[in-house]
Amino acid sequence: MSWSVEDFKATSLEVGQWCWGTLQGAFNEKQTISQVVTDAAIGMIPLVGDVTAVRDLLAVSIGMSADPRKRQQAMEWVLLVILAFALIPVVGGVIKGVGRLALRVAGDVAKDEKLLREVIDFLNRMGHGDAPKWLKALDVTRYQSEIISKLKNFCATLQRAIQKTLDAQVGKLLPSEWRLQLEGISDGFRALPDLADKMVPHALTELNAKLKVLQNAVYKGEIHEIATGGMPKVKREAEAYLQERKLAREIRKGKYCSADCAADGTEAEARVKAMYEPKIQEGWPNILGKKGTMPVFGKDEVYLDVGAFHGEISAVKAERLAGKTLYRAFGRKSDLATYEKGSSAGGRDIAYWGVGNAPKSAEEWRTRSAVLDTWNGNGFMVVMHLPENFADLMPNVKAWQGKIAEQYGTTEPIQYLEGGGEQLVANFGELAKEITRIGEELKKANNDVRLSKVIEGIRVDFFKTNWEDVEKVHGYSKVEESIDNAARTRQLGEEEVQKK
Repeated sequence: MSWSVEDFKATSLEVGQWCWGTLQGAFNEKQTISQVVTDAAIGMIPLVGDVTAVRDLLAVSIGMSADPRKRQQAMEWVLLVILAFALIPVVGGVIKGVGRLALRVAGDVAKDEKLLREVIDFLNRMGHGDAPKWLKALDVTRYQSEIISKLKNFCATLQRAIQKTLDAQVGKLLPSEWRLQLEGISDGFRALPDLADKMVPHALTELNAKLKVLQNAVYKGEIHEIATGGMPKVKREAEAYLQERKLAREIRKGKYCSADCAADGTEAEARVKAMYEPKIQEGWPNILGKKGTMPVFGKDEVYLDVGAFHGEISAVKAERLAGKTLYRAFGRKSDLATYEKGSSAGGRDIAYWGVGNAPKSAEEWRTRSAVLDTWNGNGFMVVMHLPENFADLMPNVKAWQGKIAEQYGTTEPIQYLEGGGEQLVANFGELAKEITRIGEELKKANNDVRLSKVIEGIRVDFFKTNWEDVEKVHGYSKVEESIDNAARTRQLGEEEVQKK
């Protein structure tokens, strides 16, 4: 496919509509300027025949240039970044196609299963050999510097093209209203590169998170070469069905991966202990007290409480806790959180508390706090408002504070929760015990109430969340392979081949 005169005219007409909307008059001048902008964009796309790439990239970039509000919207940048992959030779067009499909990730098992098959089919059509393997290896964040550079060049090219037409005779003859509109878009193309350094990394992280859902759902399919007439051989997946077998599942670390938490007797463990033991001896909660395994570390033992954090874990005294708002979810036994007594409002001796405003939805709570369905069935929320004189009220409280790490479930279907919120681990002593006592009464009554108490000079609010999407909803994707059971494929016999 190559650019035809009709393609060029159609795209130029659309560019005019995006630039000027319903402004009337001077059609010839409008078309002349639109064609200059279109031609400039075509020159930036490595694949000459990619008509859709040019149109889409122009539509989104002009929209963001014309509207300052769109420049601050995360999803606008995600879409712009996906389309900007078309500016990268060879692999860029494929990533752009996969990225556009990944935008449809819904967290719904059936929908994501269907979407995964669409992605694999697309990669097969593009001739990318072992499509599942290619998809699982894809990490769009490695293209960050290249995308930023390409976007800046693209914006500079279009800004120069617009300015050139404004300085030309055709531009000087435009009505003032038209010139102002076009100058505003030109200024927008000048502003986008200034935002790119900040917004592109965030957009790539968002895109990677959506891709992770698909990557964690990929099964290991057989790949065969199929000769199609006189055409080159194309790699396709074999017709196959899934057979359960024991296999360690590959799990990828995400944006909020666990802090170093090795407990395997090596030098890595010695470094972890050296970081936290001194403070533990001074009275901070013992986050080295529990060892176990986490899916992302395979069979290696780790310190579980350390692994629940991402990045730096700060040792915080009571003075630094003053003025903070903390929250915890608690509830009764549920289908997946099967501990007989449920989860407690005040927590155990070492209790996890979210830092900041309480989440407003089950999705926000599950995802940002990375609380697996099997850990907590929710139902209620407790919010603790630490006053400015907290250090006077409870001077001996010490806490560990930091970002919340991602979490993977260990039962099928696999649950993945990204994390990224703020948390602390602390022992609030008698205050926590009283919070637990009140919480147990609320769980038993199960009434839709909002209760506010002052306990030891600290205001504590309790309320029922009434969330209906707490379990079996957030963080799930189609997973044919898991920690204990994984899928393998075998070629179907002739009598078993299914009709498409």
